[in-house]
Amino acid sequence: MKTFNYNKILFSALAISILSFSSCADDDDDKIVPSVIPTPTYTATINLTQYVNDSVLQMNTTDFPYENALMQKFKVTKFQYLISNVTFTKSDGYTIVDEDYHYVDLTDSSTLSYTLSTKIPAGSYTSVGFTFGFDEDDNQSGIYTDLNTLGWNWPAMLGGGYHFLRLEGNYLDSTNTSAEFKTHMGTARDNSVTPPTFDINHFDVSLPSSSLTVTGDFSFDIEMNIEEWYTNPTDWDFNVWNAPVMPIYNAQKTLNTNGPSVFTFKQ
Repeated sequence: MKTFNYNKILFSALAISILSFSSCADDDDDKIVPSVIPTPTYTATINLTQYVNDSVLQMNTTDFPYENALMQKFKVTKFQYLISNVTFTKSDGYTIVDEDYHYVDLTDSSTLSYTLSTKIPAGSYTSVGFTFGFDEDDNQSGIYTDLNTLGWNWPAMLGGGYHFLRLEGNYLDSTNTSAEFKTHMGTARDNSVTPPTFDINHFDVSLPSSSLTVTGDFSFDIEMNIEEWYTNPTDWDFNVWNAPVMPIYNAQKTLNTNGPSVFTFKQ
C-alpha cells in the first residue's frame, strides 16, 4: 500500500516558488517575493483498547463473565483484527490518509499501539476514521508477507484475500453447557446464486466525536466494544452462529452491518 507523502508535495511547491522567483528577479530586483513556509507535520499514535460490557476485556477467564444482547454468557480466548487506511478529515472535506494497515493480536501487547507512517499536518480536523479490514483494492490474496506468515489468509474457495477479524471463545449453550464459538470475518460468499458471488465485506468507520486539533505529536484511543459485534442492528445467537461461520453469508453480512457501532474515540 502506498503512503501519502505530504512533505514531498510541500517540497515541490517550495521548489516551484523558488524557480518563479529566479525567473523574475532580473526583471525587477525590487520586488518582494513572500516566502513559502511549509505546514509542520507531526506523528500520530493510536492506542487500541478492548472492552466488553463496560469492562476491560480479560482473556481466558475460568468463568463466563460477559453477555451478548440475548443474555448468552461467553468468554474470549482469542482476539485478532486488522484496520487500514486511517483517515483525518477537515471541515472542507480535505483528507489525509495513511495508506497502510495494522494487525492487532491481544496476546502481543506490542500490537496494541500503532504509530502511523504518514505525518499529519498541523491544523483542525473534524473527524478520524479508518477501514475495518481491507477494501477491494487491498484485499488481494498472498501479497502481504507478514500476514501470510501469521496465517491471516482467507480461504480461496470463500473469496480469498485476508481475515478481518478472529474473535473466539466459549459460551453457555441452551443446556448451560460450554460450547465453542469462532467469530471470523472476511469476504462473504453468497451461495444462493450460481455461480456464487462474493462481497468484499470491509466497512468504513467515521469515529463519533473525533474532532481534534494537531499542534504537535499526538495520540488517541480507538476503543472496541466487543459485545457490539453481536447486536445493533442484528442480535447474534451463539446457538445458531457459533463455529464455523466463515462460509455463512448471512453471518458475514451481519458482522458487516453490526461492525460500525463497535468503535469509539477517546483522546
